[in-house]
Amino acid sequence: MIEQVHRKLPHERLDIYGVYLETASFCADIVANAACPIVALDHLDRALESIGVNLMRGNGQPAGSAARANYLDVSIGSTHECAASLDVCLARCVIDDSAHTAGRQHLWRIRGMLLGLKRASISRAVREEPAQYGTSKFPFAALDMYQVSLDGVRWIQQFVEELAPRSRTQRKLDTSTTGTVLNIAEGHGRKAVADQNRFMKTAQEHAYQTLLMLDLMAARNETTEHRIAQGKATQVRIITMLHAWCARNEQSNDQHPWGR
Repeated sequence: MIEQVHRKLPHERLDIYGVYLETASFCADIVANAACPIVALDHLDRALESIGVNLMRGNGQPAGSAARANYLDVSIGSTHECAASLDVCLARCVIDDSAHTAGRQHLWRIRGMLLGLKRASISRAVREEPAQYGTSKFPFAALDMYQVSLDGVRWIQQFVEELAPRSRTQRKLDTSTTGTVLNIAEGHGRKAVADQNRFMKTAQEHAYQTLLMLDLMAARNETTEHRIAQGKATQVRIITMLHAWCARNEQSNDQHPWGR
């Protein structure tokens, strides 16, 4: 009986797909070995799937097409979300520095290969560019508001240790502070002003949610105004920075409407 030879699908012939599977396996180990379940781990898992499925979809589109570029853009944005999820995991002390660094390097390599595929698509070439190595300096990490949002996560980490394990409030604070960080990271990678501001405004909504939860806890006598003062000040700072970012974007868009 003749065995049927498996013919590789187009995306399976790409070097980046093999790198993606290696990264997905590595991050699966991070999720499995995390010190405790937090929201960022769920985001990491979903964003990894998004990288893969949009790579497959994009590769199935004609070279040079807008659809191909759009799918690759979503994959690139998902690498940002994955990297930010790892940053949150480190800030929440559920992974160590070595896992964080290695995971980011894997994601940086994929991001570089995706950018290469996109450039090749724009030039209507059917080729991949070599993988990028070196320090994983994701551009969003240089933003002050991103670093301040991580400060907010670190503060919450200390604060929730005082709460009852697995309390409903703990989960809500985890969700809102993580949402602020991830939306800043993914929004910064968007090219269109409208898309960028949509993510930044969502980040702002999460910061408002964090403020509300802290105020409610004080009102219920679950904590004191003094205890939450620093945490609230951090969230107010984030909201102010996000508001200024969106206002600058909108002003620039009004002055140069052809760049929309």
